[in-house]
Amino acid sequence: METEENKKENWFGKQKQKLIVFLIILSSVMLAGMIIHKGAGDFFKNKSFDFFVKNVGSKNSVPHKDILLLLIDENSLKFGERIGLGRWPWGRIIYPEILYYINSTHPPKAILFDIFFVESDRQKGNDEFFAEGVAASRNVIQNMLIINSSERKEALKLPPDVVRNFPLKVNHKENITFSKIEANEFSLPIPCIRSSFPCGTLDENIKDGPIEPLALNLSVASFDPDSDGVYRYGRILFNYGDFHLPSFSLSALLAYTGKKEIDILPGNIIKVGNYTIPVDENGKYLVNYHTKSRVLSYSMSNLMESAAIQSNNREKPEKEREEIPLKSEIFKDKIVIIGCSAAGCQDLKNTPIHKTTPGPEIHANIISNILQNNIITSENSIVTFLIAMAAAAVSIFLVLFLHSNMIKLLGLIGLFVVYSLLNVFLFRNYNYLAPVFFVLGVGFFSAVVSFVYLSMTEGAEKRKYSKILGNMIDPTIVSEAMKDLEALKKGGEKNITAFFSDIASFSTISEKLTSEKLAALLNEYLSAMTIILKKQGGTLDKYIGDAVVGIFGAPIENSQSAILAARASLEMIEKLAGLREKWKTENSYCSEAHEMHARIGLNTGRAKVGFMGTENLASYTMMGDTVNLAARLEAAGKDYGVSILVSDFTREFIKDEMILRKLDAVRVKGKEKPVLIYELIGEKGKVDANILESAEMYEKGFQLYTELKFDEAVSMFKKAVEIKKMPDKSADLLIDRCELYKNEPPGAGWDGVFTRIHK
Repeated sequence: METEENKKENWFGKQKQKLIVFLIILSSVMLAGMIIHKGAGDFFKNKSFDFFVKNVGSKNSVPHKDILLLLIDENSLKFGERIGLGRWPWGRIIYPEILYYINSTHPPKAILFDIFFVESDRQKGNDEFFAEGVAASRNVIQNMLIINSSERKEALKLPPDVVRNFPLKVNHKENITFSKIEANEFSLPIPCIRSSFPCGTLDENIKDGPIEPLALNLSVASFDPDSDGVYRYGRILFNYGDFHLPSFSLSALLAYTGKKEIDILPGNIIKVGNYTIPVDENGKYLVNYHTKSRVLSYSMSNLMESAAIQSNNREKPEKEREEIPLKSEIFKDKIVIIGCSAAGCQDLKNTPIHKTTPGPEIHANIISNILQNNIITSENSIVTFLIAMAAAAVSIFLVLFLHSNMIKLLGLIGLFVVYSLLNVFLFRNYNYLAPVFFVLGVGFFSAVVSFVYLSMTEGAEKRKYSKILGNMIDPTIVSEAMKDLEALKKGGEKNITAFFSDIASFSTISEKLTSEKLAALLNEYLSAMTIILKKQGGTLDKYIGDAVVGIFGAPIENSQSAILAARASLEMIEKLAGLREKWKTENSYCSEAHEMHARIGLNTGRAKVGFMGTENLASYTMMGDTVNLAARLEAAGKDYGVSILVSDFTREFIKDEMILRKLDAVRVKGKEKPVLIYELIGEKGKVDANILESAEMYEKGFQLYTELKFDEAVSMFKKAVEIKKMPDKSADLLIDRCELYKNEPPGAGWDGVFTRIHK
């Protein structure tokens, strides 16, 4: 067994080796993590965002009350066909009536069309009529398009005469560090100015005459999906050359606050009055989609019905009227967004909350986020990477330095669950988004790599020891023993029951048989005994010629080791009797083998157990006084003529289930302390009455013997033999000893103990 100094040295050596492996795996994971994070960091961030927005919900999941959607849905399209507007897109003659009704009593602060009017209406005069409605409203914001055309090599600047009356003053442009969209073509809405209504891509006829704006402002409503086709981001500020243009959402915010300028703060923050809008390094804003309820919206058909808008003076039948009337008071001081949600409009977007989210609703979510300060903040890429590496380090440490696989798994699960719950809490209460999937992915990958390493190193070691144990104990016990390989290899002191068995007069049998037949006899006998040993939970220590040495209670501790060893011993004696009958019937081997008997010694107590031997050749064995006494008991069985001899230590554990006979009190060679020894006769309820009575007489005789009443003791021993109706070597031995002591009485203070002078 290892000394304490060797144990410490080996422990530090193994910890040092594990630390080196820890650093190697962590370095490898860091390198892989850098590559993955650079190439797929946005992917993990996006997927984390999708999960949290859809399944967790942020701090303010209820939209701002001052935003209202008027959506041209399927009902609206059907309604339009019924009143003579025809198929989509509708003629612009309808919009002035809509604007008039919205503004009739309590006008909103802004009306934004999420519809592009960049081409002239198909019916002459509609553009002029629409222009008058826009001009009269004084709160309409129109959309323009800007694109990056590959056909033009140089970016074009917007003509000042067209845009000078749509001012957006940008303060502190030097703080802009986010990327800009390089646009070189644009299309203005039709109509856009009062003098010459057609604008589009700047028709020549707008160069002359006074320029007077019709709309409250211009905006850019462009959206770009991520590479997976999901719309997660909006852009707040656009540029055309050196000229800055507000987004749809920014125009709405300017109208709502009455501001005409913005400030650019350090850290890519756009400020409008008291509202701040952070954007990332790409100039994008992460939309915090509302999940508890969606932005307040109405069908355009409701408004058209409420305003009694008809075409060609055709009245709609009363039974077809909409059930929800819209009163113009609901628009007071709100931001009204007019857009399309019908599938035919082709403005349905794939978002984290729904695969068919209307485009106007995305704008509404951005505006609501800004007004509620419901902004998502997230880690920068460096912090994300560092957190991921911390998760990797903890995962690797748990796998390499913890011994139990169950504890390792529980530790990893606890780590991942706590991290996930922490981020759920941060997102729900503080709108803080961490790329959870990247961190969890790195942690999981690190754990897998560490487990693979262990399977290739410790796994090979486990297989080696498992192979050794597989020949010694039952496979079910092997799996339990291998759960803690380090403890198994170290060994230690355990409460065990040591088992020794030997064949009586085996040398006589071996002389009668050829080497082949002797090997066959031994193989048959040892195989049968070993099967019983393993079945009862014992561990085969070794074979010594015809002797079998076994351990009960190790490597897996078992409080029932003594009773299991007793049952195995009885079953072995019974099995050997069956083998003798078989050999007689088959006339196998020799006549001496047909009378073969075995002796067994059992002792229970503390013993040192563990693997002993060389690195390549080791066996699981036991050492100590407990083991030595079991060997002495097996040898003493010859003197007493019994098959199974057990110590008083073993008797204490089996006396409730087994029939035992107290044979003697002996002092074995090399020991001063006497030991009571017992014959294991059989299980309770399975022993003949005469055997029980004989054992009782014998024990009475032994008590008389210890009281120096030798004549009475002899009488009892003889009576025990008579009742047993078969020879009893133990009784004969005690009778002879009584006769001896009658002639040569033991000295004063004799304790009834017989000292054995041989093993």
